[in-house]
Amino acid sequence: MYCFYNPLELTEEQKLVYIKLLVYLAQTDNDPAVMERTFIKQTVVQMKIDPKNLRNLVIPATHDDLFSTLLPINGRSMAIDLLHRLWFAASIDENFADEEIELIQKIAKILDIDDKTILKLGNFVVDEANFFTSVKDVFETDNVRC
Repeated sequence: MYCFYNPLELTEEQKLVYIKLLVYLAQTDNDPAVMERTFIKQTVVQMKIDPKNLRNLVIPATHDDLFSTLLPINGRSMAIDLLHRLWFAASIDENFADEEIELIQKIAKILDIDDKTILKLGNFVVDEANFFTSVKDVFETDNVRC
C-alpha cells in the first residue's frame, strides 16, 4: 500500500492492535484470501513489528472483544488511519464482504467515528484502489517509465 501522508507514530502495542484487527477482518468472511494475508505481512514489515511480538498475538474472538482490543487507539487521526487500513484490506480482494463492512462499521462506532466519515473513507479507498489499478495498467502497457 502506498502512503500519501506522514505515517503516525505508533507504539508497539498500537501496531499490534492494527495487526490483530487486520487478521480478524480477514477471517470475518471465512475465506482469508492470499492477497489479504500478503497485505497483513506487508503491514508487519512496513510497521517494523518485531516477529517475536506476533507469537502470542491474541485475535479478538468475537465482536464483543473489540472494545478492549481498541483501548490503545487514541485520537481521531489514529482511528481514521486504522479504519483506512481496514477498508483497504477489505478491498484488496476486490470484493467487500458484508461481514467485513459490518465489522468496520462496528469498529468505527466504538472509536466514535460518524457514519458520514465512514462512508467518505470507504469511497476514498475505492477511488484509491481504482487509481492504483490505472497506474499499474499504464506502466504495464506503456514503455514510459519514471
